[in-house]
Amino acid sequence: MFRLNWNRTRFAGGRDRILLAAGAIALVLVALTTTIGIVRNLPYRPLVVPEIVRSLMVGGTPAVVAATLVAVALATRRDDVRVGLLFAGVFGLLAAVSESATLPAVAAVVGGGTIALFGSLGRPATYREGRRIAVGVLVTAGIAISLSSTVGLLEASYRGAGGFLALAGLAALSIRAEGDWAALGAGVLAFAVVVYASVTRPFVVGSGLLVGFAVVDVSHLLAALALGGGTAAAVGGLHRREYSLAFGAGLLLFAGVPATLPRAMAVLLGAILALASTDRLVDKDSHDRDTKEVSE
Repeated sequence: MFRLNWNRTRFAGGRDRILLAAGAIALVLVALTTTIGIVRNLPYRPLVVPEIVRSLMVGGTPAVVAATLVAVALATRRDDVRVGLLFAGVFGLLAAVSESATLPAVAAVVGGGTIALFGSLGRPATYREGRRIAVGVLVTAGIAISLSSTVGLLEASYRGAGGFLALAGLAALSIRAEGDWAALGAGVLAFAVVVYASVTRPFVVGSGLLVGFAVVDVSHLLAALALGGGTAAAVGGLHRREYSLAFGAGLLLFAGVPATLPRAMAVLLGAILALASTDRLVDKDSHDRDTKEVSE
């Protein structure tokens, strides 16, 4: 019995590591791709990025992000999350290989992603859980509208609305840093920096937001609020050693507006990691109940 209990605990810990590893890998690649895009678009080049490196990052990141969705799907014990992420990840991989799979992949990311995200959050039982649901609604609506406008299912004019919802969801993610004054201070500082840069260098900031984060028809003020909210959540996660929150918030920050499939997949993974705890994703409570029953 004790051996069985130990094996179950170790297995649950392995699932935790898979989730965190997937989030870390996706974050590093998305951050590098976004940074390279911004640097290449600057009027001056503080860093020369070889074309082969840029091509590898742009071409390989979508497949890797899709693979991380599949990895999280296989690691979770929640059936709705597993099914939703498998749809999103598998069709995302197909779209990275063949453009003919783009429309099915859009449907899979929007539909499967919605099922996975709200499956990971569950039915809200408290006010704080309800706020997470509200953030999830903003993010999933942003993904659906942004992607649909990009592939022609909606008029292109709706892309601004999708970006507004996605960035509003990122700004609202600051609720995950509630009570952490260091994290909130970091968020305020990030907000102030973007506002200052927008006032002093509006064209440079606008170009960076467009190229790096796919921000279109959205005010710089909302973009600053989104950066501040995401920064506060990421710093709060690091401060409390909730690394899934830190990785998820980082993904949301660097992925920007989910107007393309790679960005949408990164936003989906980031939202799940940032809003749902790893304990719930690996269903540790279920493990604890099972362990107690076996011991008895």
